[in-house]
Amino acid sequence: MANRNFNRVQAIDKEVKHIYGQFLITDGVGTVQFDAAEQTLSVGVKNVERDSGGKFTITLGVPGGATDKYPSLLFMQCFLTDSAAISTNGGVSFQIETDDITNGIIKLFALDKDGAIAEIRSGDVLQIMIVVKNSNQPGVGVS
Repeated sequence: MANRNFNRVQAIDKEVKHIYGQFLITDGVGTVQFDAAEQTLSVGVKNVERDSGGKFTITLGVPGGATDKYPSLLFMQCFLTDSAAISTNGGVSFQIETDDITNGIIKLFALDKDGAIAEIRSGDVLQIMIVVKNSNQPGVGVS
């Protein structure tokens, strides 16, 4: 059983926020499902859209609400879950194409085993963790 005495995440930097997202790939051309089931597991993600083969735009905020804008992106991690190995498809690795975090947008693309942009298989679930700075104040020990 989980310990229900949760504490805040602490960081040396000021106003660090963790954002989580989960999106279902629904077909072989990378269509993304981001309905109520995914939204309840995606704290701080407003929307996700497929731009083109293996490329996605993630908008931060609240679904149906305003876009959240942050001064800087500190960290991002992506991984896929599925019942079978990823193999050679897109999702072996990920890369941020552009970081427009000051407008609440992250462009992400999925890479195959050779480092080329590629589609993620149908049925795969893309999960992300994003760490952003929500303040322009310098961290502790930074002048």
